Amino acid sequence: MALNLPLLVCIFAIFVIILISYAKKGADFVAISLFCCFLTATITAFFSGTTFPEFVATIEFEAIVVILCMSIITKVAQESNILEYLAVKLFKISKGNPRAFFYLICTITTLLAAIISDVVVVLILAPVVIRICRFLKIRAGTYLLGMTICINIGSIITPFSSGENIIIATFFGLDTLYFIQYYWIFSFLLLFITIFLIDKLLLSKEPKIEEKQKKYVLELIDASVMIKNKKMFYFNSIAIILTIASFAIIPWLYLTAAFSSLIMVMVNKSYTKKSMSELLKDVEWEIIFFFISLYIVIGCMLIAGFQDLFKGIPFQDLDPLVLSIIMLIAISLISGFVANTPTALIFIPIINLLIQDYGFAPIPLMFAFLIGINLGGNLIPQGAACDVMTLKIAQNNGVENLDFKRLLKTGASFAILHILLSILWLPILILFYG
Repeated sequence: MALNLPLLVCIFAIFVIILISYAKKGADFVAISLFCCFLTATITAFFSGTTFPEFVATIEFEAIVVILCMSIITKVAQESNILEYLAVKLFKISKGNPRAFFYLICTITTLLAAIISDVVVVLILAPVVIRICRFLKIRAGTYLLGMTICINIGSIITPFSSGENIIIATFFGLDTLYFIQYYWIFSFLLLFITIFLIDKLLLSKEPKIEEKQKKYVLELIDASVMIKNKKMFYFNSIAIILTIASFAIIPWLYLTAAFSSLIMVMVNKSYTKKSMSELLKDVEWEIIFFFISLYIVIGCMLIAGFQDLFKGIPFQDLDPLVLSIIMLIAISLISGFVANTPTALIFIPIINLLIQDYGFAPIPLMFAFLIGINLGGNLIPQGAACDVMTLKIAQNNGVENLDFKRLLKTGASFAILHILLSILWLPILILFYG
């Protein structure tokens, strides 16, 4: 269908309503997004004659399956207390040294966020870190701050780390090996710089731990207490490791996720007493249906000629580096102030147009896209769900040195630093792959 500007404006207005409902506290964003989805489809069908199967075809079911299955795997990991065990074990490994513990906890949260939901990582690890800090009679704020800033870095390590990554990876056919090849060096370099700076600028100013108190806590805390059932603990730990390895070997993410989650559910039933139907009740269905609604609304935009808006722009006159930097900054800002998923879905057809129609090298543009989506969220606490959860846990537990002001100031500073370092990395990608 050729560009239909009135229809496109109407659909975009409905899309904005969905975004407002998602951002507005207390609003039933699922009901609103589904209503807007059906309304958009009805209007589009009236003007374009699009049929029901064509609307359904706009939904990336492979991405939906991966998101659903990873949610189930996360639930199983929660039942096994794997994350709590890791947090306590890291403290024992650090021998109570605050710097060593800080480096270890930030590194492990980053790696965990590359596998399971960042919100779940914070939800489980933050209370454990707070308790350890209380035993040591030190403030937990800086540790929580380091965790939540580093967690977003974990999102650029794998294609299955977040809903946005799954959606992007599914559309462009990006597998785990792609992320290893083009993102790991930068990700771990960024992680080291971030931890080092937080250590030097913030952690080093914290009061020292009393040696007597440290020895007492090391003797008191026992990681093995966290394990309720050793057999299932080790099985689930190995299963998750094998799942990650399978993601790196098998290109079909949805099949790997589906088989892994189903095997873990069936094996764990004897221990958890939870059937698949019970676990499905715990899945965040509101997010699944929100994604489906967005897919259809964005699909309607494309039917109305959304991509045609950009075909007249002389992108070919832009230097590839300049274009990549513009995209990186624009996506980071929009992602910081708007939800990540809608931003990803809006920019997918734009990035695809630049690669397919204008012939720009995909690797630098994809880097700008993924970095902007995942790291832009730290610009404000509301831009990243894990930041909001960290702040909420800190407030509920009376952590005195982490409030909205400190999280906003520190998070924004590091988000800007991450974006600047990404801009410096882009010329390297252009040189080798542009």
